Amino acid sequence: MTIRQGPVRAAATLVWLPLVLLGTYSGQPGPPGALGIAAGVLAAAGWVLLGVPREAARRWTPAGVLATGLGGVALLATVESPTSFACCVYAVLVAGVRLPAPVAVGTLVVVSAGVVAARVGAGPAVLAVLVLVLVAVLLLGMGRRESARRAEERELALAADARASEEHARAAALAERARIARDVHDVLAHSLSALAVQLQGTRLMLQRDGAPPDTVAQVERAQRLAAEGLAEARRAVEALRSEPVDVVAGLQALVAETPRATLEVDGAPDALPVTARETVLRTAQEALTNVRKHAPGASVQVRLAQRDGGTELVVHDHAGPPAPRTPGGNGLVGMAERAALAGAELEAGPVADGWRVRLRLPAERPA
Repeated sequence: MTIRQGPVRAAATLVWLPLVLLGTYSGQPGPPGALGIAAGVLAAAGWVLLGVPREAARRWTPAGVLATGLGGVALLATVESPTSFACCVYAVLVAGVRLPAPVAVGTLVVVSAGVVAARVGAGPAVLAVLVLVLVAVLLLGMGRRESARRAEERELALAADARASEEHARAAALAERARIARDVHDVLAHSLSALAVQLQGTRLMLQRDGAPPDTVAQVERAQRLAAEGLAEARRAVEALRSEPVDVVAGLQALVAETPRATLEVDGAPDALPVTARETVLRTAQEALTNVRKHAPGASVQVRLAQRDGGTELVVHDHAGPPAPRTPGGNGLVGMAERAALAGAELEAGPVADGWRVRLRLPAERPA
């Protein structure tokens, strides 16, 4: 773990060193000795290394701490000035913040021994105070390091909890989809299968008994509708039990089931969210189903395009002026409800040369 500091603190660190050295040598009689100059250079090197942390200089942190501590001890032994002690304090503080506990304690022992040796004539009380200051500074640095470590652990725990919540929600959604798929399969699919079989038997009986052709035709139409409903139910079950399919691939499959239908794609529909993809596919499926029921054999144009940041789906059949639709159908109602849940706009109605369904999905808002 690395404790980072901002540019203001780094600049303040670099400015502090010249002030300390200036205060150390100010008022001293005569020029400083060679040992003092060397100690100042050594302390400056360590100060710059520690004051401007870089990723590439991590392994040099112990050397920088040692250089700063020994430089402070050398200054303390050379010049009679309290400000020389600042280098020692800084070295111990950085050791507590950045280095492991054993290395930090070792640094404290080395620097404390150097301070005692440099000020051996100052008296036991002064030496005890200096050592206690170094110990307090080390504890302060280690406390800061521990606080930063705990803060990082809390952030990691929160991130892990968020991921776990997302996975739990995803698992719950998948379980709910599987439950709905089972209900649809057990109730609707079985009922439609039985209905198709009964209609098949009824058609054969009517043909055997010589029923009127229009009666047989009505039964055959009901049988086709039951078969189409069964296929749609199976498709819905498959969609619920699997991940959302690709929009283009899904539209291509739907267009392939409708005679004289064409598909045009403009833009990048794969970037749509899951809800929008399902809305587009289910709307196109219902619209094409209505075309096969009410305008069989008519040419159909399916267009999916990006418009003004949103997505637009248009299903337009060219069957001529449309006849009145049979009342009681729920297809348009279902399309409208699905569009409303997705925050989309749906327009479905007759046009001059046929029937058009237009779905407009707005652009996804950033989180």
